[in-house]
Amino acid sequence: MLQFMKPGFGTILPEDGRAHEEWVEALMRQDYVIETWHCDLSTGLFSVGEAAKARHGLSDRLCGLLDIIRGYHPDQHQTVLNILEQATAAASSFCFCASLEDADGDAIPVFCVGTSRIDQAAGRMQGVFAFMPVED
Repeated sequence: MLQFMKPGFGTILPEDGRAHEEWVEALMRQDYVIETWHCDLSTGLFSVGEAAKARHGLSDRLCGLLDIIRGYHPDQHQTVLNILEQATAAASSFCFCASLEDADGDAIPVFCVGTSRIDQAAGRMQGVFAFMPVED
């Protein structure tokens, strides 16, 4: 697991490309499945990949925030909501870790690292989800 975070924790910084890159590089050095995502802040719709869709139990790759966090442990909902709310208020770099439940009912971590851009015309968040590989 990443050294900087455990499920239920997160951090947000003013837009800081260096921190974002370091967080993503830390994930890439591990044996995680990494997948990109983005969110159009004008609609609130997230576009996630197939792994995120499956792991979060989503019916579609386009979804809302509540669809994504529904699968996280209830104790972690407020942390995720707070981080993403702050990220939509000002350009930011952020990361959090939450727990998803696997088919056996075990908690597995999901890491999210992202950035947000806010301007008068539109806003966008984008980043990566990182999942532990599925064992055969």
